[in-house]
This record gives sequence, C-alpha cells and structure tokens, in this order.
Amino acid sequence: MRIVIAGCGRVGSDLAKRLARSRHDVSIIDVASEGLAALGTTFNGTTHTGLAYDVDTLKEAGIEDADAFIAVTNSDNANLMAVEVAKEVFDVPRALARLDDPARERAYRALSIDYVAASAIVSKVIYESIVEDEFRYHLTFAGGDVEVVEMVIGNQASRLTVGELEEAGSLRVAAVRRGQETLIPSQDSELEPNDLVVAAVRKGTRSKVKKYLAQDDQ
Repeated sequence: MRIVIAGCGRVGSDLAKRLARSRHDVSIIDVASEGLAALGTTFNGTTHTGLAYDVDTLKEAGIEDADAFIAVTNSDNANLMAVEVAKEVFDVPRALARLDDPARERAYRALSIDYVAASAIVSKVIYESIVEDEFRYHLTFAGGDVEVVEMVIGNQASRLTVGELEEAGSLRVAAVRRGQETLIPSQDSELEPNDLVVAAVRKGTRSKVKKYLAQDDQ
C-alpha cells in the first residue's frame, strides 16, 4: 500500500517504521525536520518537511497516489484539517485521524471523519489490565463477553494439540506465533513451549487453560 503519514512524533514515527518494515510504501510529513531525521538512516520511506494540511507538501509526499492517509500530529485541529484535505481535495480512499480531546469527537463525527480516540484506548487498556486481568493482552468486543487474547504456552503443554487446547463455545485458536513465523493451525497442530497463541475466548475461560500457560501468563 502507498501510505502518507502526517506527524512524526512518537506515534507517527513508530507507525511509519512498522509500515515500512512490512514493505508498504511510506511517506511521512512533519513541521520539524529534527523529528524526521530521528527516523534514522534505516528508514526506507521518504520524509517531507511541512504542514500536515499543506497541499504542496502533501503532493510532494505522494498523496495523489496514496491508498491511505493517516494524521497523527499532536494537534486535533491539524489532524482534522489534514484529513479533510486528503478526502476532499485528493480523494484518498482511506483517511484516519488521531483524536486526543474527547470534546472534539462530535465534530469528527459530524464531518464523517474516521478517527482513533487515543485517550479512550489508553483508558480501556489500563482498565482491562487492572480490573479484567485474565490474560496479558486482550481486546473486548463491545456488548459481549468474547475477547481476543494472547497467551504464551508453557513447558507443561508441550505436544498439546490445538484441538485439545480449545473448548467448544469458549475458546477458539486463530493463529500461533512461533519464533519469527506466524501459523494458521489445524486441530491436529501440536503446540510448543513459548508459542504465542492468539485466540477468541469467553470471559471466565482462564481457569480452564491456566495449567497450559507459561508462568508469566498465569
């Protein structure tokens, strides 16, 4: 994908590096050349100094051929303006803005701007880590008791099959990360110690699988 990012702070720089490592064609814009320089010589995307919503800067960054535009500056107003320009002037298929101030959420919705509410996400993660700490990381679907979780397999589960780990209606494995390889397992696939298992589970399933997990996940 051809992706243009506006904002090279902590979020923007990390996102740009991740996308570039995944072999996407990335350009990143920032008003401060120092932030762009901090990406380092290993960054294989292009960098452009200028305002997030400046038409000439966006053209220089290749927005006319972009599949997606992401505005993650530290200014909600700049992000909103930049996404509006990307959508209305350059007709970018997908445009997404970072939103830090919840009070501006209504304006984003009124303009049909896709956004990520940073404060709400951080709050949700902290809440779940403290109050609903069944697994190390998890995503809860609104209005239900099903979560997507990550769990590390312990030594005691060596040669356990995916089918043996799963519980009908309670736990279903989606993928297994083993070293640098991600696998889509079958029911007969055998698990190995330190495998990172991504699964959809119902709340309360922890007690059923705790014996199979590495010590840090128990």
